[in-house]
Amino acid sequence: MKATTPAPRASHINTGTSVPHDELPWPETSGRVFRLPKTDIEIDQRSEVTPYGGLSLFGAFVRRFQIAEQLNDAVQLFKVHLPYHESDHILAIAANLFVGGTCLEDQTNLQRSEAVRRMLGAVRIPDPTTAGDFLRRFAGSDLASLRGAHDALGARVGRAVQRRRGKLPLLTVDLDGHYKLLYGVQKEGADFNYKCQWSYHPLVASLAQTGECLAIRNRPGNVRSSEDAAEVMDTVLPQLKERGARLLVRGDSDFDRQDLRDVCKKHGAYIAIVGRAHTGRPEIAKAIPAQAYRPFRPRAWRAVEERVRKHGFRARARKPNRRRKRARERSYKELRLVEQQIAEVPYRPTDCPFTYRLIVRRQLIENHKGQQHLFDEYRYRYVITDLPGPAEDVIDETYQRCDQENLIQQLGAGLAAWRMPVAEFDGNSAWLEIARLAWNIAKWIALLTLPEETIRWEWKRFRLAFVYIAAQVLRRSRQVTVRMSASHRFHRLFATAHERLQT
Repeated sequence: MKATTPAPRASHINTGTSVPHDELPWPETSGRVFRLPKTDIEIDQRSEVTPYGGLSLFGAFVRRFQIAEQLNDAVQLFKVHLPYHESDHILAIAANLFVGGTCLEDQTNLQRSEAVRRMLGAVRIPDPTTAGDFLRRFAGSDLASLRGAHDALGARVGRAVQRRRGKLPLLTVDLDGHYKLLYGVQKEGADFNYKCQWSYHPLVASLAQTGECLAIRNRPGNVRSSEDAAEVMDTVLPQLKERGARLLVRGDSDFDRQDLRDVCKKHGAYIAIVGRAHTGRPEIAKAIPAQAYRPFRPRAWRAVEERVRKHGFRARARKPNRRRKRARERSYKELRLVEQQIAEVPYRPTDCPFTYRLIVRRQLIENHKGQQHLFDEYRYRYVITDLPGPAEDVIDETYQRCDQENLIQQLGAGLAAWRMPVAEFDGNSAWLEIARLAWNIAKWIALLTLPEETIRWEWKRFRLAFVYIAAQVLRRSRQVTVRMSASHRFHRLFATAHERLQT
């Protein structure tokens, strides 16, 4: 298997962003630095200033790719526009989520700001109650039209990204489900999950290399994670063919099902899916000769070993493991992973004409109780794949799908996508699709105009850098000017990004 393009990782060090030491001012008198002077408050009747100066990037992106026109052509909910069009509501909700709004009521912060209205070129912005009524109007066909317009936009932006960054050798689609617990008893389409919790169970498909959200499907809480995954992949995979040389679909053990494998074969995509321990697989693993297994070191272990081998490495003093100490004091049962081995055999699922690779990972587990060693046991893990290359590389590639948990967490904590504010099932599905649009707009702005590491930033960091910018919005003749302070540490990147979106 050829070496894949590594996904960009978020920087945890603010390299070059702090104030140079020789430019730091020094207090003229002794004492504490925070003097806390008495302040006076004045109210300015003009509302030309906004804390959401980064909405100008949002507006520039929407304008460049003509998103409003596409939405109006695709989604037609109103017979009469008094005065709002469908795109006005969709973009207002997306902008509210983009700036950190967590519910429909937060849209009032944009509605009452003259500066925001100037940046968006709007005379007025929909009221939260009107936005809720708009979501309740959605039906199945309208939802499909909204998704189709979003997917068509993604194809256009994908071509623009490809022109800037080139065609990637491998595009990886991650699949997973997320339980959204509900506290409203009138939520349409909700049901009890396997833990007897009243919930929805959305399915999320994302692109590992760029962090884009390729699809979100809202579902009742009582369905499996893999429900409708084949239908989603039948829509997503054709859209990605022109953006990458090869396609790979990853998922956990619940996605080990024949209909998904068939769809991936149909579109020429590889699979790397964690296999379930059923249909005779434990017997297959135990029947493999002992000499067929070879030692396996997980990626995290290899990274530590490589760091130790570097010149000048000095080991730090190991801190006490307080958790293990307390567990031993109380004679709790303790499991230790001692050794791992891998082997592979050809495997043909039942009623399937294709043969796959079944990679078996055998783990040696030591069972302890307190200081006493009880017994050893072997546990088996499986990966079903048709991806070429060494089994070690395939294992590494398969388990990098766990990074999608961070995306799902940020969809809730960073973007409030899981709030789903109305009682109607289709309305909440429309909210998820609009949240996906807001998410993707941020990722597309980063891909097209910003440094590569910003693709991986969490929403909090992205907003502090490129959304929460105090700005004065001035209207001069026919031109709108957004004036921001040079004290903002990312002002040059922001200005460059805005200029690139204008061309």
